Amino acid sequence: MKEKKDFSLMNCIATSLLAIFFTIPVHELFHAITDLAYGDTVLCFSAGAVLPGYTLDYSKMPVFHRIMVAGGSASIINAIIGIILIFVVLKVKMGPMLRLFLIQLMGCHLTEGIGYFLIGGLFGAGDWGWVFNALDNRPDVITPLRIILTIVGAVGIVGLFFLLNYMSYYFIEDKTNLKERVSVAFKLHLLMLIIGFTWGMVATVISPAKESGELNLGIGLLYNMMWIPFFWGFMFTGVMKTLPPKESRFLYKLPAKPNFLLLGVGIVLLLFDIIVLGPGIWFN
Repeated sequence: MKEKKDFSLMNCIATSLLAIFFTIPVHELFHAITDLAYGDTVLCFSAGAVLPGYTLDYSKMPVFHRIMVAGGSASIINAIIGIILIFVVLKVKMGPMLRLFLIQLMGCHLTEGIGYFLIGGLFGAGDWGWVFNALDNRPDVITPLRIILTIVGAVGIVGLFFLLNYMSYYFIEDKTNLKERVSVAFKLHLLMLIIGFTWGMVATVISPAKESGELNLGIGLLYNMMWIPFFWGFMFTGVMKTLPPKESRFLYKLPAKPNFLLLGVGIVLLLFDIIVLGPGIWFN
């Protein structure tokens, strides 16, 4: 009997595209919603940045509200969504395709959340750089905030390395089979790094924030280092001698039956990102 072809790589590419679409533009959507909720205007919405109207007077706002509206809300919400998804993946019964997608989506939201904490705390860059500017250079607030962001970000990112490794074993039947571990780790994790980092740099190049001088390739490269947990998820599972879970997590193989509809949707959303959301939607 002729052996059926394994389309799990194609399926993992499809779910990666969906996970990225429901993370990066959604991160920017959180910024836009926060701006509008506080009474600001949105001049441009794009996949890489939101350009607000800058009509708000931060000096009249309490510290918490300055943090939220100046840029902190998006990464905080990303982190919350990522944490919720951890419990969903661990506790809810679901099919292999949905679990595959939710693991990748969980990783994406946590990288955009706690990854941004680390970058903001260490380098004072990105969304949290805008937050620190909105705090009027008050060392009594900024210094402890940066320390907290750095600690939470560092611990969270390292924890994500192990979490992604742990999640791999839903799809690994033989924990001693190196070839199986490498295959699953590549499709589940390393693809996310390759596609996410590439799209992140493309979004940087075509972003309206680059034209305005608020974003450049160096800063874009720094931001996209947030995808690094997917590299270590791959390394921990497929290369390094990181201990697998004691109990068997295996439930099913990566979906091998081709899902061309899912791939088509992923490609359409990617093109929508590049053609429409990349350059941005401008409002009068």
